[in-house]
Amino acid sequence: MSPSVPNIALLGSGTFAKASYLPAILNLQGKVLNLHTIWSRSEATAGSLLSTAQELQSTSHSDSSTFSPTLKHGPEGLEAVLSDKDVEGVMIVLPITAQPEIVRKALKAGKHVISEKPLAKDVKDALALVEEYEREYKPKGLIWRVAENYSHEPVLREAGKVLSSTPGLGPILFWQLKFEAYVEDGSKYHKTGWRTIPDYQGGFLLDGGVHWTALLRVVLPASARPSSLIGFSALHRTHLLPHDTLQAISLPPSSSTTDSHGPKTKLTTAETTESQIPTSIGQSSPRGQIHFSFAASDIPVEKKQPNGISITCLNGVVNLISNNKTRNWELEVVPAKLQGEISHVEPIRKEGPMEGVEVEIDHFAQAISSLKQGKDLKDLEESDYGKPRDALWDLAVLEAMLNSNGKEISVDKLIGN
Repeated sequence: MSPSVPNIALLGSGTFAKASYLPAILNLQGKVLNLHTIWSRSEATAGSLLSTAQELQSTSHSDSSTFSPTLKHGPEGLEAVLSDKDVEGVMIVLPITAQPEIVRKALKAGKHVISEKPLAKDVKDALALVEEYEREYKPKGLIWRVAENYSHEPVLREAGKVLSSTPGLGPILFWQLKFEAYVEDGSKYHKTGWRTIPDYQGGFLLDGGVHWTALLRVVLPASARPSSLIGFSALHRTHLLPHDTLQAISLPPSSSTTDSHGPKTKLTTAETTESQIPTSIGQSSPRGQIHFSFAASDIPVEKKQPNGISITCLNGVVNLISNNKTRNWELEVVPAKLQGEISHVEPIRKEGPMEGVEVEIDHFAQAISSLKQGKDLKDLEESDYGKPRDALWDLAVLEAMLNSNGKEISVDKLIGN
């Protein structure tokens, strides 16, 4: 193993750590990282995670000799991990309200950190944590990245490039984002204590919703992203406290409002003089509609409408779909039929796996390796898809929707801009 490969500790052994982190870590083990330690709050859960890892290794026929992490548990075990000079970075996969304190402890101990989204239970706590990092730990050359896998998904980033680099599409007129899921009472993602008695806003909407607000950040140009929101929340199913559904209207920056697009009508019957045009004539603004719900009915997969975003531009539509049957992202660009003109928009169909978790861990480990080889932290920021400030925006968009209750709430004001 190369000496530049960093030793990493995994803090947390819950469902997401087992289902998503372990496969990614095992794919990267020995290549870009070495899983040095597994820590959990109890000895049993730490051991269970290791057993799961060993089972995954045996089925994939990987070389188990390269994988022999130390097990630690409880408060004393955490202190041991953070004081271990061999451990260079930590991956924090813990309940939302537990993470900020552990992030602080890890940074204070001189460890590089990647922590799960959202940053904290609300914008106030998240902003304080971001400012503390920027003030005290970033100047010391410590990396802190937020593990928002949607912001690392290659197909989502490709969709963002398509919208920003295809001038023939023309301006965005409007968009719709939809996500629906069925959560069975007592299912594996529901039965954990921190979910059934959530001491944070939104419940599943917070933890699951920030994925989709991150998608908006990555895919939409700044001119069409939410600047303020008007939303309503609801609780349709009692076991999904405190809310399980959100509907909202996204309002872009005021500078995005323009006159309407295209030439005036060719119809002679529609001729008017300036004095006949109503003073209330409309303008074009790339507003969006957002629908999030974990209260969907349990229906067959083949009957479910796909989740994703549809973006209508002047000369075409960009569709981005999350296909849970194939575990793939699907990107499609559909050119519009232009009357008497040649369309300069090429049709696109691309498909790729949901691999954001592995990408974010890979980026984190390689960033530590680059620092060990003498690179400056500033040199790594261009390829950093896990900036805490970006994750703060994701959280603020969701919080604005949750707190709106029909009133317009500014995202910029929430995060202090």
